[in-house]
Amino acid sequence: MRQTRLLVSIVVSAVSLVLAALGIDWSRVGQVFEQADLRYLALATIALLGFVVARSVRWRILLGDRVGLRTVFAVTNIGYLVSNVFPFRLGDPTRAVIVALGRTVPLSTALSTVVVERTLDMFVVVVLLGATLPFVSDAGWTRVAGLVGGGASIVALIIFFVLARWPQLGQRVVRHVTAHTPSLNKDRWHRAIDGALEGFAALGSPSRLITTAAWSLVAWACSVGFYRAVLQSFVDSPTWLQAAFLTCAISFAVALPSSPGALGVFQTVARYMLQVPFGIRGEQAVSVAFGAHALMYVMMCLLGILGLAQLNLSFASLRRAVGSAVSRVDDPSSIALVSEGVSTVSGEE
Repeated sequence: MRQTRLLVSIVVSAVSLVLAALGIDWSRVGQVFEQADLRYLALATIALLGFVVARSVRWRILLGDRVGLRTVFAVTNIGYLVSNVFPFRLGDPTRAVIVALGRTVPLSTALSTVVVERTLDMFVVVVLLGATLPFVSDAGWTRVAGLVGGGASIVALIIFFVLARWPQLGQRVVRHVTAHTPSLNKDRWHRAIDGALEGFAALGSPSRLITTAAWSLVAWACSVGFYRAVLQSFVDSPTWLQAAFLTCAISFAVALPSSPGALGVFQTVARYMLQVPFGIRGEQAVSVAFGAHALMYVMMCLLGILGLAQLNLSFASLRRAVGSAVSRVDDPSSIALVSEGVSTVSGEE
């Protein structure tokens, strides 16, 4: 199964890179890079760091006070490192596994906070896309993606709000299912759902909800600022509209599990979402695509390595954490095996 996933990710990257390179004069791309304004790439780096910090603050709010901000920041960066090295966006479940190693947050709670995070991200991106679409002449597939993503995020948030406000409803459903399914381990599933409901608790507190939403807006404002700075480095007279639309398009494209670091997919979407609706020359659009991706990739990997050092985690232990995350992707029922899974990852007997 894992070999098949790796093969699929390689094919996706190869095909996407071919699409990104079609009809491009690479000598002109070289000229664009030579003329790039590095001052704006420095600003892009600052904006990217702000994005990660804002996401870390938001995640700590969802996790509660049991995990320090420095630790959450380190784990967030490790998650990006994993997504850059391994296919199929395994960084998110790996983050939950690493947090659970501290024994202060159950794995099911950590996983549910990650789900809430991603749902909030989707909602913010959909709202941002809705604000940009009236001014974009040819938005292509992003309209459909916005409708699907918006509908899914709204439904999910409603469910999360209900479970945060009335957690006993979720508990009753799980107890009803386990009572009529003898093969399930009732105690494990009851502990798992209790932990998952705990991850939704922030949505039931008005103050934590408002703070979480505010940091979501800060994070995505930094993301738009990142793309605006990169555009300023390579493109003549870029606009905030282009940066906002590019942010949305890339966010939708890389949301689906694919190759490590979304290599190929990122470049293809970035190129055509600049070239088709805004008429930016292909060589400039490709320069933005490869420049933005390279900057993000290098910075996230460096921050992830620093995160590993801060938490005294080796690459071997990280691989075990990724393996545990993969097992949870392959078998969702294993989420109930909180203690067993954490012991396996940490190497305890």
